[in-house]
Amino acid sequence: MSKKKSTFTRLALTTALISTLFATSPMQSVKAETTDTNSVTTAEWTRQMAQNFVRTSENTAPEISADFKVVAEDLWIWDTWPLRNRDGSLAEINGYKVQFALTASKDYTWSGRHDHAVIRYFISEDGENWEVGGVAYDPEKAYGSRQWAGSAMMDDSGKVTLFYTASGHKENETAENHFEQRLAKTDLYMFEDEGEFTIENTGDHQILAEADGTYYETQDQKTGSIIYSFRDPWFFQDPETGEEYILFEGNTAGYDKGLDPSNIGDEEFRATHDVPEGSEDFNGNIGIAKATDKSLDNFELLPPLLEADGVNQQLERPHIVVKDGNYHLFTISHQFTFAPGLDDGIDGLYGFVNDSLRGDYKPMNDNGLVVANPESDPFQAYSWAVLPNENVISFVNEFTDNGEAIKGGQFAPTLEINLDGENSEITGVLNEGEIDYPETEEDTTPAWSAESLEDYQLTAETTAPNFDVEELDQMTEDYHVWDTWPLRNKDGSIAKVKGQYVLFSLTAPSDVLPGKRHDIAEIRYFTSKDGQNWELAGEVFEGDDALGSRQWAGSAMVENNELHMFYTATGRKGEENLSYEQRLATASAKMTGQNGVTFKDWSEHQVILEPEGELYQTEEQSEAGDIAYTFRDPWFFQDPQTNEEYILFEANTPGTPLERARENHKPNEFATIFNGSIGIAKATNDDYTEFEAQEPLLEAERVNQELERPHIVVEDGEYYLFTNTHKHKFGPGLAGEDGLYGFNADSLKGDYQPLNESGLVIANPEEDPFQAYSWMVMPNMNVLSFANFDNLNGLEIGDLGAQSEDYQFNHFGGTLAPTLQLDVDGMETSIEGTLDQGQLFEDTNNGKAKGKK
Repeated sequence: MSKKKSTFTRLALTTALISTLFATSPMQSVKAETTDTNSVTTAEWTRQMAQNFVRTSENTAPEISADFKVVAEDLWIWDTWPLRNRDGSLAEINGYKVQFALTASKDYTWSGRHDHAVIRYFISEDGENWEVGGVAYDPEKAYGSRQWAGSAMMDDSGKVTLFYTASGHKENETAENHFEQRLAKTDLYMFEDEGEFTIENTGDHQILAEADGTYYETQDQKTGSIIYSFRDPWFFQDPETGEEYILFEGNTAGYDKGLDPSNIGDEEFRATHDVPEGSEDFNGNIGIAKATDKSLDNFELLPPLLEADGVNQQLERPHIVVKDGNYHLFTISHQFTFAPGLDDGIDGLYGFVNDSLRGDYKPMNDNGLVVANPESDPFQAYSWAVLPNENVISFVNEFTDNGEAIKGGQFAPTLEINLDGENSEITGVLNEGEIDYPETEEDTTPAWSAESLEDYQLTAETTAPNFDVEELDQMTEDYHVWDTWPLRNKDGSIAKVKGQYVLFSLTAPSDVLPGKRHDIAEIRYFTSKDGQNWELAGEVFEGDDALGSRQWAGSAMVENNELHMFYTATGRKGEENLSYEQRLATASAKMTGQNGVTFKDWSEHQVILEPEGELYQTEEQSEAGDIAYTFRDPWFFQDPQTNEEYILFEANTPGTPLERARENHKPNEFATIFNGSIGIAKATNDDYTEFEAQEPLLEAERVNQELERPHIVVEDGEYYLFTNTHKHKFGPGLAGEDGLYGFNADSLKGDYQPLNESGLVIANPEEDPFQAYSWMVMPNMNVLSFANFDNLNGLEIGDLGAQSEDYQFNHFGGTLAPTLQLDVDGMETSIEGTLDQGQLFEDTNNGKAKGKK
């Protein structure tokens, strides 16, 4: 097959004849063969461009000291690459930096190392002092008799895709296929736990691409004395399009080797330039293959990005750095791989620039030379890779010291470079292997840490007084009553409408077993003239309009006599089997005062938010192994600093347990199933029917699984974030109580820190650990809750199902508990007193608290 339609079959043609027959400019690109759907351009590095290589202060690296740092005494180390994120930025694992490199035991000779290469990883806390790890995979499962250079990318799930060159064959290797090269990959997970790294090589090894003989030369098509190339896969995500590729080193395909005029230069250059025989065997190119799926399992070979036919036979380790909209395409090459007649070629880093991924790449610095070894030591370093922070890493190659030849095989000093459009300049030198990682942006979501729970303890300030369930008044004889919330004004204050305060509660008929009440929950409301003596007023929603097979807790706000009810729509109406799907929903109605508070002219019920799997876990993700799933308890809040409106809600961090373990690089999957979070979404319209999910306010990964009924009270400019949880929802090895927990920040999106050091604000008495639950702090710091189970005599909640029905009924409260009075002083809280059941205000005469702090 001919390489091109228009090739030189006889280099003996006179230059004059060539110049007569062909004319082109030195920067002209030629159209390569096209795919079925795209017409693409392959740029050319011509012989005319590859001239006049001169070492200057801008492109010459300093001499390397003979006492360079040795990272691994027993290993040769050469081609090196850092772990990057999918967008190309430098990646870290829990603050640790990771590099990969080709390595071989020093039991092998310097020249023989290539025949025994394996890829090892190196870790560092500071990006400078590296420790050698193990081989990054099981060599027995990898393709090839040895593995050559590639790249490594970590995606958002924490999965590392290691791309590599499968060189040779593990079995039945012959002299003919010893240098065969294929592009391969495998998937890894790297776990860090207290500085200890382990690798889990979960993915199969896959061959992604092989030379096709159409765009890229096969071993069978090779001519000349230098091995053919189909290697060095480098992952690249195009920032303009989001499409993903691997770049690689190749050779131009075809049995009939020859050169086009465009490989040489313009008409004037061709007229005076002889092309020596054998130049046609130097046919390096920079290849590219496009990913056809996000899993990166399938790639389509495309025409090369750049060809160097008649110029250079090896354009090794190609990679791209995008800066200021410029695509800087880099490659490395040896002096000896330049074609005959290009005698001033240098072992160096070469670069080209264009304004997009495809197009007419122009050589940087006029001829392409970006980094050269010094003339005094022309082979001191090799395999330069330009990183997105403009650091240039390489390895110590071969150099002389006082006339003595030294083999390096360790990290070389890192160069600092400035990329300025078509020009570049070496601006500094760092230590051996040093990478100047950018400052890591801290997670914007505060975390409730396991360390804070080390300070957890029951104290007089945090322990609620004991009460006797049998002595409590029932809110209503006909219904169990539990999660309760007051009607509030838009600013969060307790509302009074038509002379009435209103409480909303989850309810179920009182003849239903307490443990089954959640399966048929409905929202009812109570009214009171004094905020203390409550009367059942009825169901909140008309008929069968509410969403879900049942409704769980939420909040209620009144504005201009219009009720805005936010609730959890659980399950689906009419479902045959009870499900636990949860969505945040709303409906509004006019409030009237004839014959007590009533609601009329209900709006259509609407779902305002569902989990999307990126910020908040979906039910499907949870089903992959979590102990429970939450997306509930919408609580309306207007930020007094900005007047912007939000809903807070209970949720879980996204992903399956395995995905979260891998993303956080923590191998303990059991702890990972504890993934509670406090979510927030911002209102985007005036009728509170549209909300945009935002990053969580607080996460409790590996600490707690359910942060229920989150709400905020603002006092003296401080934001107090409260939530409820059960003792059995804490992660392994962590102690906690059924209780109210709180956190403090100086703004809504601030860095929430646990109150009382551990977060515990209210706990049940030790002798009655389940007597109350679902605490809600009012704006005056009075705290509502409901009477749960008491006098269990050492039984856990999970034991109740095995008890008799009479036992379950007799020990369940199902009514409001005595109101607690909470004192908050900065980061410390204390329970200061008790009011009657459901009492909102200390002073019922004027409906206001006495200002107690």
